[in-house]
Amino acid sequence: MYYLDYSATTPLSPLCLDVYQKTAQLAFANSNSLHTFGLEARAILEQARAKFASLLRLTEEELYFTGSGSESNFLAIVSLAFAYRNKGQHLVSTETEHPSVLEALHYLEKHGYEITYVPVTEEGNVTVEALRACLRPDTVLASIAVASSEIGTVQDIAHLSNVLRSRGILFHSDCVQALGKIEIDFSLLDAASFSAHKLYAPKGTGAVYLSKRLHWRGFYEQARHESGFRPGTVDTPAVAAFASAVEHALSIRKTKMAELAELRDTIIRQLTATGHFQLVGSKKERLPFHIGMLVVGWSGQQFMLECDRAGFAIATGSACQAGQTSPPLSLLALGLTNEQADRYVRVTLGEPTTENEVGMFIEQCTKIVCR
Repeated sequence: MYYLDYSATTPLSPLCLDVYQKTAQLAFANSNSLHTFGLEARAILEQARAKFASLLRLTEEELYFTGSGSESNFLAIVSLAFAYRNKGQHLVSTETEHPSVLEALHYLEKHGYEITYVPVTEEGNVTVEALRACLRPDTVLASIAVASSEIGTVQDIAHLSNVLRSRGILFHSDCVQALGKIEIDFSLLDAASFSAHKLYAPKGTGAVYLSKRLHWRGFYEQARHESGFRPGTVDTPAVAAFASAVEHALSIRKTKMAELAELRDTIIRQLTATGHFQLVGSKKERLPFHIGMLVVGWSGQQFMLECDRAGFAIATGSACQAGQTSPPLSLLALGLTNEQADRYVRVTLGEPTTENEVGMFIEQCTKIVCR
């Protein structure tokens, strides 16, 4: 089997496994414990936090570790919305966001907040004009991902940030798919969410950036970990591995992402040339490892299973929506019909992906649709 579903998750790298094992042996204690073992674990945790923050040009007090990217999205959005409730109860976002963002917004709706979803272009872009049209005097927060996990479109964060900053509106962004893959200027954001297992680090670990200029109100009132941001013992070995994963990803980003972009373009060019595949999302503003396509004459589920039989693991969208019978909102937001959205498949490349592997994948896809 060849794995081409790196947006869903990544295999644990030898580097991260080594860091995790060594840290687990050295810092097994609870970092909140006050005995010597606990203090040693706390010191290692804070070293990892400092390393992580420095790599992203943040400060240590702006970084909070969580249990996942989904939890990071929920806690970041809800904690800020609650903290600034007196200023306003209107939020803006898009329907192309990850399900965890949409779930956080639905939760806030039940608590009296109003949500406006900014319409996107047929390629998934948020325009400055569309964003401005959705803002109100009581808008306190916008949550727009740097890049969509399902359609791969990358947003112009600088222009969106300028609009929001000029109105005093907080800007949160889901950076789970983008961290370590494309350049992100965090000075343009007030909050951001991350996930370890998209970067070959352990699952069950995430992080949140909250600007030190802001105040937040914790979702868990009795939380005692991460400065009260969340409960639960911090997985210090996983955090250490996560920090090392970010360091590695940033060190190879330019060369590796350029290589993957070439492979991505090869897949898009050769498969669309057959007339059986149609690209979904932006052609230019796109994650370098991401391909989203409609398969003519096939349901995405059928095509995915045929690829699996041929030895290639691909997806039909976000793994967090697996098992859903209705099409993802992100595809419908582009103007696709239910029937079109049903034909969607997602192919995502990773560090281990080779040119030979891509060539075999293209050959198998062509055989499947042309037989």
